Amino acid sequence: MPFKDEAVRKAKQKVYARKWYESNRRKVINNSREARDKNRTEWIAYKSKQRCSHCRKTHPAIIDFHHVIKEGKRSVNKLAVRQRNIAEAIREAEEKCIPLCANCHRVLHWEEQQSITAKRKKK
Repeated sequence: MPFKDEAVRKAKQKVYARKWYESNRRKVINNSREARDKNRTEWIAYKSKQRCSHCRKTHPAIIDFHHVIKEGKRSVNKLAVRQRNIAEAIREAEEKCIPLCANCHRVLHWEEQQSITAKRKKK
């Protein structure tokens, strides 16, 4: 290891990384864009194969995933879109979720909330 002092090594690495990025900026941007587009098309392809469990609609823009198993719940869309982890999002959706259209999903949550409120009022 050329620099035994950790602070010096980090400073030199930062300078090197910045210089490397400046000379490879276009390549980095293109690779990032290609990966993002690939992930997006893969996620849309997965969602287009799903259909709402209640009303049977199939458009990928309206498909949400409702967690039936609440333990260890993670946002499927956050995994797929923000973290770009499509495989993990698909695994989470298949193991713990049911596909619902946006409307049926909202209605289901509203009904759950109403039943919780009714139970509180009975006490």
